[in-house]
Amino acid sequence: MSRTFVSFAVLSIALAISAGALALPANREAQDDQSARITRLEDAVLAPCCYTEPVSRHQSEIALKMRIEIARWVVAGRTDREILGTYVALYGAKVLVDPRTRPEWWTPWIPWLTVIFGMGFGFWLLRQWQAKTVPADTLSNGPELAALPDFEEDD
Repeated sequence: MSRTFVSFAVLSIALAISAGALALPANREAQDDQSARITRLEDAVLAPCCYTEPVSRHQSEIALKMRIEIARWVVAGRTDREILGTYVALYGAKVLVDPRTRPEWWTPWIPWLTVIFGMGFGFWLLRQWQAKTVPADTLSNGPELAALPDFEEDD
């Protein structure tokens, strides 16, 4: 092998490596876009076994199968409309998540506020009951005490 051939081979390998390194960020960005699309699609489709949770969170066999299908179809280049249309054709329109049914930002606060107000009401009620206790000196002077029979205490 000649010296020129070896230096040409080393130069071509170096160029191939640098071209591959430059292509990685673009490939990584494409993968990030695909994974974001996959996540969005998984959140847009309900698991057809119970129609209560999106495929991204549901732990059934059919949901796992649908996650794999969605990922495969996104990589294959199918559009979101085609993928969602396939599931609508298979399971009906109720398989799609209705954006109007998503909880508002304040929804998670309702149980906590209920607990806080309930505890406040309980403390208020307890204080009201304590305030209405009859003092002991009014009992000893009242006519009710005269009506009680005398008891002898054992020493």
